[in-house]
Amino acid sequence: MHTIKTDLGEINVTNETIGSIVSLNLADVKGVVGSRKSIIKEITDMLRGDTSENETEEASRTIKIEIKENKPLISLYIIIKYGVRIPDIAWDIQSRVKEGLMKKLGTDINEIDIHVQGIQFPKKKQSRKDLVASNLFVKVF
Repeated sequence: MHTIKTDLGEINVTNETIGSIVSLNLADVKGVVGSRKSIIKEITDMLRGDTSENETEEASRTIKIEIKENKPLISLYIIIKYGVRIPDIAWDIQSRVKEGLMKKLGTDINEIDIHVQGIQFPKKKQSRKDLVASNLFVKVF
């Protein structure tokens, strides 16, 4: 739990609360596909056979929150759509998250760092003509 001091008093908030506010603002940004866990966490989960995902765990891996000088410092790890300008989407995310947190917490924000972890490319649709040996494929299946 973090304590943020304001002119009106103190606000005690958890990382999960700040993360929820950030997630809601992040969902409104067009071009953000989602977030990604670190490669180490992916490998660890595969070795353990752990495929369960829960929203709190996902948010904790993709949204890092620290309090410095009574102000939140936020790091976001995201995946964006192909064709989106990275500076534009980063600016949009930063302004929406900052505005949302200022409205909800009533405090200024220290930093909002955006880490683009990947780009989602459009999926190419394949027709039956594009398949090698399409006649064989149809007969077998």
